Amino acid sequence: MQDLIIVGASGFGREVLGLVETINEINPTWNVLGFIDDNLQALDGFDLEYKILGKISEWQPKDNEQYVLAIAAPKVKEKIVPILKERGAKFATVIHPTATVSRTSAIGEGLVLFRHASISVNCEVDEFVFFNAYAQIGHDVKVGKYSTLCPKSAMAGGTTLGECVFVGTSASTYPGIKIGNGATIGMNSAVIRNVKPGTTVMGVPAKVMV
Repeated sequence: MQDLIIVGASGFGREVLGLVETINEINPTWNVLGFIDDNLQALDGFDLEYKILGKISEWQPKDNEQYVLAIAAPKVKEKIVPILKERGAKFATVIHPTATVSRTSAIGEGLVLFRHASISVNCEVDEFVFFNAYAQIGHDVKVGKYSTLCPKSAMAGGTTLGECVFVGTSASTYPGIKIGNGATIGMNSAVIRNVKPGTTVMGVPAKVMV
């Protein structure tokens, strides 16, 4: 099995551990070595077999290791990934057995798909994008790198998400909507018009938060 280190030991890191363990139950793939996180106390109070091996800021990857990014915040992903890659880190793509990816879609390095996530036909999903449980994108959707789609979010056909976009739980878009770089879509929101870069929108219909 391939040695794997989880980058980030917060709640999302523990979720990614659960994802990896589910994969291993069906098809033994990953030998989890542990976590790296700059907060060495992140796992205190949790009864886990795996420990924090060291700080991200100080970590030196080895050739035989692969890494899975387990940090949901897009801007933090954008900061950490180049540092680790410059040191030689190789990132895995981790996909739950119940998730689906169309054979006509293109996916980037470091993709993480949780249970029942779905990528429809002719989509383009860039690097280090996360789809939490039941998140889905329709036909011809484009998702920029470092973006995160929370559980049950649904991007309708032809939607374009820029880089570092955060889509909250159960948020949705009207077909063909464009979401700018660094935008945040609040939970349960329905986006019916384009969203400018760096903007936070929320509500039904979604409106800019001041």
